[in-house]
Amino acid sequence: LNTLVVTWVVRAMPLNKRLKFKFLAVFVVVTLVCSFNFLRPSRSNVVERSREPRSLSYISPGRTRFLLDDDDGDNCSLPEKHRGYSDSCSFVRATCASEAGLFDYLQFVYCDLKHIKPLAYIIMGLWLLLLISLLATTADYFFVPPLYLLADKLKLSPSIAGITLLAIGNGAPDVFTAYSALLSSSDLALLLGALIGASMFISTVVLGSVILMTSVGKDTISPIDFTRDVVTYLIVVGTVVAVAFDGSVRLIEAILFLVIYLVYIAVVVAISYARKYYAKRKKEPPRFTPAKRETSPLLASKIERSVVVVKSTTLTESASEISMHFEEKSSASKGLPALSWPKGEHIGVKIQWFVEWPFSLLRWFTVPPCYHDGKWDSWRHWFVISSPMPMAMLLLLTARGTDGFTILVGKLPLYQLLLIIGLALSVLAYFVVPRRHPPHWSLQIVLGTLAFVMSICWLNLEANEVIANLEAFGLMFDIDTAILGLTVLAIGNSVGDWVADTAVARAGHPSMGVASCFGSPLLNDVLGLGIALTTKIIIDLDGKPYTFDINAPAYNKVKLSWIFLGISLMSSVVVFPLFKFSPPKAFGVVLIYFYIVFMVFSILDEVNVMNIKL
Repeated sequence: LNTLVVTWVVRAMPLNKRLKFKFLAVFVVVTLVCSFNFLRPSRSNVVERSREPRSLSYISPGRTRFLLDDDDGDNCSLPEKHRGYSDSCSFVRATCASEAGLFDYLQFVYCDLKHIKPLAYIIMGLWLLLLISLLATTADYFFVPPLYLLADKLKLSPSIAGITLLAIGNGAPDVFTAYSALLSSSDLALLLGALIGASMFISTVVLGSVILMTSVGKDTISPIDFTRDVVTYLIVVGTVVAVAFDGSVRLIEAILFLVIYLVYIAVVVAISYARKYYAKRKKEPPRFTPAKRETSPLLASKIERSVVVVKSTTLTESASEISMHFEEKSSASKGLPALSWPKGEHIGVKIQWFVEWPFSLLRWFTVPPCYHDGKWDSWRHWFVISSPMPMAMLLLLTARGTDGFTILVGKLPLYQLLLIIGLALSVLAYFVVPRRHPPHWSLQIVLGTLAFVMSICWLNLEANEVIANLEAFGLMFDIDTAILGLTVLAIGNSVGDWVADTAVARAGHPSMGVASCFGSPLLNDVLGLGIALTTKIIIDLDGKPYTFDINAPAYNKVKLSWIFLGISLMSSVVVFPLFKFSPPKAFGVVLIYFYIVFMVFSILDEVNVMNIKL
């Protein structure tokens, strides 16, 4: 199969027949040698792989905590065996003790539904899919709007707004998932697996789909922007490998990721101003206008990129006009986003809307509407008035978990005190917030800031539940969390990119789709690792290095993903310039096939068919 695919690609390469034959001959020999080395059995004919005990330690108060008793040798992995206990339920309750949290998945499976475990697995799987979907819609409908508003009120230029506020909004699900994986469960393998897995999926499957669905011509891609994004991406991947390979991450190394992000911002802004300067000198618009390139590739959110499908127009040059684009998408059906029936959408969107509707109602009650889209009505006024009390409960749940509802202030429970304060704020909002006309600009900033904070609370809760769910699956089936991050979490967080990028490409903007395939994972990796590692080292370790066993089996998949991601990026670096930035459709097939090979290798290594040691 390797040979067939590569033969098809080589036929499209601008080489003479002799060179093509030599290339194929070398490839076949290398393939056979590698296959023999990977698949040959060991001398004992048995693959022996030691697995480290799987333990979770959720340090955030109020969340599920799985305890590991090293002295007794008990740990939470494989509850089915219930070592030393009468049944799995007793084993889970004794060994995997949990504080009052949102959900205790192991007790749900082994105690609540212990007689119908297949049903429990199905429920957990569907709940995981819903959580991943909620992460995306929370970012799109509740986290991004206040960012648009703040960008408008702060008068940020499109380039600055795009690579700061909008980039954070676009990568919010990945960033918060990374933050929860490391700060809550200290699972660096899951963090790296999710981020690198998503990067692998986007740079192969999504990019390959864009190339297959459209004609990526040399006049649609800026060589400067392409080189900038791909080279920066390779630097980020190399930095990740260099930092993690010694099994220790220092504070300065964690901050290095944020420094790379700041340098990238400076480069983007410098290129933008250079284009404007030379365009002004020539008294003609540049070939690649700053407005089209500044916000489109990395930076526009999934919602913004899908606006191009409806409008078939380039992005505008001011943050206020960007918010108007968002208005047209979010108000595609009259009413409030995520609450109004999605008319004209396909059946998948309608099913998603139906399942998420109760959560959408809760989110609207806890995230005050902000005047980001130029619309204000009695419904938005009503949600602002009714939000203070639910906001207080969400803040308490995020900060202290369900334990927060047992805290006393004197003789009065804390939650009752917060409800009283919230009621007073609701009365104040009734008289301060206008009903018919938009609120004052200062009040808009207040509402936008509150919406920003509350959406972060939602993202934090959802990301924590995603991590807890995946960790529970790993403990139940003895699956490395790294493989779960590389597969379920990575693909789940990247489906939105696939839909948006391919839709934009089909609408006649393939350059935006291609650029996003490199820019979006670049920023997600830099921000996700930088924020998560820096926060972990400062808050939990008091500035001491974060150490881990890089030779543990869980990191084997991570190392394998580094190799495949590096090869996929280098192939793009070679193929795009070789074909004058007009890659053949065969290259799209190769990229997708390359991802399938990567997944096969990862799964075979997990089930011990291959003994890959890196």
